[in-house]
Parts: sequence; C-alpha cells; structure tokens
Amino acid sequence: MQAVNPRALIAVFLITGVGVSVAHYAPALPDSRIAAPSRQFGLPFAGKPSVNTWLLGQLYGNTTGAYRRRGSDYRAGQGIHFGMDFSAPCGTPVLAIGAGVVSEVDGPHGSPPHNLVIDHAGNLSSFYGHLRTRSSLRVGQRVVKGEVIGVSGDSQFTCISAPHLHLEIRDSSHQRFFNPVGYIAADWDSLALIGGFGRGYQRDLAAPRRWQSLSDQPQVRRGGVALNNYTQPWPPVANDRALTYPPRIRVAPAAPRAALGDDLEIGVARPLTSGACCVAPFWSADSSRVYFIDKPSGAAQSAIYGVSAVSPSGVRLEFGSVAQFSPSQRYAVLPGASSIVERLSDGQRVRVPTQTSSIVFSKSESSIAWSVTGQSARYDTQPTRVYSASLSNGSGLTLSAPKLVATLYGGGVSGWLNESELLLTGKSSPTQRDRALRIVNTKSGAGRVISSALSQRGVSISPGGRWVAYYVAFDSASRNGMFVLDTKSGVAKRVDWFGSYRWRGPDRMVYIPLETGVTQHRILEWNASTGAKRELAKLGMRVAGDDWQLAPNGSRIAFVSAANRNLYSLELPK
Repeated sequence: MQAVNPRALIAVFLITGVGVSVAHYAPALPDSRIAAPSRQFGLPFAGKPSVNTWLLGQLYGNTTGAYRRRGSDYRAGQGIHFGMDFSAPCGTPVLAIGAGVVSEVDGPHGSPPHNLVIDHAGNLSSFYGHLRTRSSLRVGQRVVKGEVIGVSGDSQFTCISAPHLHLEIRDSSHQRFFNPVGYIAADWDSLALIGGFGRGYQRDLAAPRRWQSLSDQPQVRRGGVALNNYTQPWPPVANDRALTYPPRIRVAPAAPRAALGDDLEIGVARPLTSGACCVAPFWSADSSRVYFIDKPSGAAQSAIYGVSAVSPSGVRLEFGSVAQFSPSQRYAVLPGASSIVERLSDGQRVRVPTQTSSIVFSKSESSIAWSVTGQSARYDTQPTRVYSASLSNGSGLTLSAPKLVATLYGGGVSGWLNESELLLTGKSSPTQRDRALRIVNTKSGAGRVISSALSQRGVSISPGGRWVAYYVAFDSASRNGMFVLDTKSGVAKRVDWFGSYRWRGPDRMVYIPLETGVTQHRILEWNASTGAKRELAKLGMRVAGDDWQLAPNGSRIAFVSAANRNLYSLELPK
C-alpha cells in the first residue's frame, strides 16, 4: 500500500473540513465568560499508567520539541505545544474528560486520522486528536464524564511510529487554548516521572526561569505572534540563530570543601534555594555542590550558579557562561552547528561538527561521540549518523578527524560502555518495525545486537558499563516491561518495579516508583547483581516533573520540589 503523507491529509482536513463545512472564525471569548481551572475534568484514559496501558507523552507548553518546530507545525499555536499528549497503544478507548455535547466529528482541526470536539459548561471545549477511526458519536449527542468517545491512533498512521492521543482544552470559540494541568484532576508530577519524549522546556536566557514547570505555561491564541522567538535560546537548535559565546569561560575559584553540617540528617530533605529557584539541577564533579542555570536579577547575567549541598551557604556564580559539561567538568561544551569544546584549565578549544547535538564523553574523556539527524515527517524513519573522535589532552588540545560509526533510523547514541564501544539505539533500515540496542566498536566497526523491541526507552548505562537499564512500552505483553541487561552475558532480566531511575554505582540503582495519587515520593534502591531492594527515604514532598539528579558519588540527590519549585538536597543512607 502506498504510504499516506500526514501533512497532505492535514491539508485535506483544513480545506474540506470533513464533518464541518467551515473552520472557526468566531471572536475569542474574554476571561469573564470562560470557566476558571478548578480540576473539573478527568483523564482521557481509564486505569493506571503503565507500559501496557498509557503514559504521559509530550507536555503542554514551551517544550523543546515544539520550539524546534515553532515556525511550522506549531506556528498556529504561537510556537508552543498547545495540547497534552498521552502515549497509548492504538485502539485504546478514549474517555470524555467531562460531561458535554459533541459539537464536531472530524472537524477542520487537523490531528489526523480523526478528531472529535466536545463542548462543556463554562464555554470550554475539549479536543481529541489522532483517533484511529471516525467516532461513532453524532453531532449534538450528549456524553457523560468517562464515556468512551473513540479509540486512540497514531499521528503517522502506522500504530508503531507515534501512537498517542493529543488532547486540548479550548474556549468554545476555538481561538484560545489552555494548559490542561489546572483543569484535569491528576497527579501530574507523578505522571511526569516517566514516559516522556524530551521533557525539557526551552529556555530564553534573557528570562531563564520563565515557563519551566508543568503549571507555569502560557495560554495560546490561535494565529497570534510567536511567544518563543528567542534571541538567546537554550539549548540551541540547528538552523536557528547562533548564540554568541565569550572567548573563554570564566570559572569561579573552587569553593571551600564544606564538612557535613551537624544538623544534616540522613534521609531528610533540606532546602537549598528560595524564590522558586531553579530547575534542571546538576552536580559538581566532587558531589559537594548543586549547579543550575539562572539570571537572579535584571542586572545579572545568565550563567551557571551553584550552592553547597551539605552546609548553609549563599548562591554564587560558578561559570560565567551557560554551557554543557563533561562528567569530570574538565571540559565545557558550547553547542552550535560547529560546537566548541573548551578545556577549562587553560581555555584551549576545538570545534566539533555536531549540528547542535549533544556530545557524549567516554569515561576517560579521551573519546567523544555525537549524532547528526536528518529531517523527515516521521522520527522513526529519519536517518541518524553517529560519529566518534578522539580528544588529545596534551599541552595542546586537538581533535582527531571524525569517524562515521553507524547510520541508524529513529535512534542515536546512548553512551559509552568502555573506551572503544558505544551503545546505540535505532533501526538499520527505515522499513524495519523494531529498534535494536547494539554495541559498536568504534575502532574495528564490529557490532552486535543485544536487544530488539518496538522501542527501548530510558536507556541508561551503569558506571563501568556492566548493566544497561531500559523499558519497553506498547509493544506486546511478552516484550513490555522494565529490564536490566547484562552486557557480559547478553541476558536481560525483567524487574518487578517501574519508575524514574538513576545509577548509584556499578550495580546499584535508585528509583522513584511510578505511584499516582501520593502526597510524597519515595526513593528506593535496587541491586542489579542480587535483586535486593530497599527503601532509602521518603521525601516528604513530590519531585516536580522528574527533575532530580543523583550525585556522582551516589551519596545524595538534588531535586525540585513540586510544592514550591525550590531546590532541595537529601543525604542517602550508604
């Protein structure tokens, strides 16, 4: 069968308006006529989220994915993702989020193959996109909250590329779009622990705290001016305006190594910042300080700031430029079409042709890898070329000629297993169904497949490269689950838990289980060698949007609190 072009089919929807004769041109309603968010709606799927049922996908708002396509797919929505995506297998029953009246079936709103609109009280409407088949409901038919109104489909018509439901909450004029987080009664911070597609929000370095949380996202007006045409975007995007970097990154003198405070309790979260500061924390290489991007005042510069994780102290500037870093923080990476790798000790630099993609360092940091991805309508058919090169760390910093390691489709670099072997994900042909986890030797070019599935998500390599953790969702019941694979034997074992995870050491992993409706998140530890499991701490609060990081030495975590958006640290039991 000839492939269907989703963009062409969207055009048919917009031109012909199947099910509705004309598009909506009514004036936008004022706030006074629209019901305020009061968690009055329910979720569009029944049951608990899992690898077999549904998971939260792309969030509403200024996501990095929407930013990359702000001038094309999301132009009508002022450059942001003006709905909420829920990943689910094709054919999953979709529920009405509230009582109302069906106002459109396959209306002129895009989101093919099929869509549906329900009008609710308070001049609100809910929109259900990417339905697999035309809904059997009729215009004018009343529905109750929780009633099945259709089944989920795939935006790419394949049921293996991007199976999900796209849900929007609009005003009844269809000119204004609202963040579902305030309208739908759900434990969003727990749902956001797992299942996403590049969960980050795009930053404007002129105002780096703005629009960086689930609840703090802008309303949208159809056809309005783009909200995110930034002059200082972070992270940079290919074919976008290039950032201007300083000739050398200013590094603050090393902070005094603080001793553990007398009042520091094991397993008790302590605040590090105030004023809803900040998101995306990461650790100093010695595990003593927590870093983050900020612009504390109008006169201050956007840069990397930090605070001690173990003793009371003020926030200070750590690095004079926003950058990415190697694990030892010996190198900084300034992304661009030709990314800069700077040795921080002396300012020497080399350029790497990454096209703004991330650089992955080996453990010794003498080798690097990156991927360059082409553009097509479907992610799982986009060609991705993986390159590696060597960094010479002598008196002069040099880079070897980049070497093409592999060409894959719908994948990329997961990390280094050792100094010569990369772990890659993807398909060897765009027509294949399954993606593979494969180990490739960058010196010899030899490779071997260690796992095959529809998609391996959340791939994470343990320190030392012995274990690889990942999960498979929406494939088959026998394949779905959370797995840890032994790279020595090639044997993958299914684990009896599911959640957000980080490696604590060569064999130990810490995780927050996916439990919805809870008032606080828990930290547990699991041993890949023995299977032993133990609870380490109750946080006393929930982590905001999966925003937590484990210190390099495994001694503590830093996280963003869902309650006040401040940073906290917590000392873990040994």
